[in-house]
Amino acid sequence: MTLFSFIFAMLLEQVRPVRDDSRLGSWVANALLRIERATNTGDLASARWTWLAVVIGGTVLTWAVVALLTRLHFLLGFIATVGVLYLTIGFRQFSNRFTEIQLALANNDIEHARQKLKEWLAHSGGDVMTRVAAESGDVSAICRESIRLALIGAQRHVFGVIFWFVILPGPAGAVLYRLSAEARRVWADARMSEAADAPLSPFGEFAVRAFSWVDWFPARVTAIVFAIVGNFEDSILMWRLRSGFAPHANDTERVLLSAGAGAMGVRLSVPEAHSTMSRVDEPYETEALGGPWPSLAQDLPDLSEANEAALRSAVGLVWRAVILWVILMFLVSVGHWSG
Repeated sequence: MTLFSFIFAMLLEQVRPVRDDSRLGSWVANALLRIERATNTGDLASARWTWLAVVIGGTVLTWAVVALLTRLHFLLGFIATVGVLYLTIGFRQFSNRFTEIQLALANNDIEHARQKLKEWLAHSGGDVMTRVAAESGDVSAICRESIRLALIGAQRHVFGVIFWFVILPGPAGAVLYRLSAEARRVWADARMSEAADAPLSPFGEFAVRAFSWVDWFPARVTAIVFAIVGNFEDSILMWRLRSGFAPHANDTERVLLSAGAGAMGVRLSVPEAHSTMSRVDEPYETEALGGPWPSLAQDLPDLSEANEAALRSAVGLVWRAVILWVILMFLVSVGHWSG
């Protein structure tokens, strides 16, 4: 049922997409803010217990409801699974903004592209590099930051959801991943995009840390998938070189973006801290990161500047990765049926 549920949910999402600014998304974000205001006592313990109640509680509740419906009738369980996947997975929950930027650049309307990138930044929570590109960036900077947000969006709306959907029973895994990603976006990322130097609240700190646990393995699986469907050698090389540096809260994004940059052969930005970014092809100023580290610029592959062609390359990379995931789910299903 895993494969067919995923296919039906993807087809439904293509026919009637759920945007990231939908009523449901706004309701979830507002609910998370109200829960934070009601339970925030200023310490990490309240953040931890609230996160567990929201994310783990929502996961268990989803599993129980779908399991009950499945026991009543197989078709009811299938419909419930498709419905949950439809609400938690999908390209249109982030790709509409990417497409708008593509169209603006194709029409040579750089101001409109900056405006769309600024709207995307306000919703998804970028950092200083994205903010600079949205305010005064040239075509290359806009393309670079759009690809970065698209790859992260693909991970949080598609690949990470697929991973946990396959691992946990029913659609519970999809809910686990999306709730943890949404908690990070609302409690941490959105506020960092408003004020890059503002300290995170305990809720934001724990949301970032918890999501890094949830996304640690899925991000590395996605990086391997990018390498397989893209330039394998350069992707693995970029991943290997960047993984040797000091860990930080955005380590999973660093792995994902490094592998994606190598797979496409395009320079991207990778996170080094909450408020700083580094170009993926630049040597490090390493004392602040626990160095000194040797400069590895001479070992990096020859990456090109991001442009409009790179936007199309990013779309192709994501779709090839989805096809590979479908093949993997088919093989898992065949193994399950054979067993």
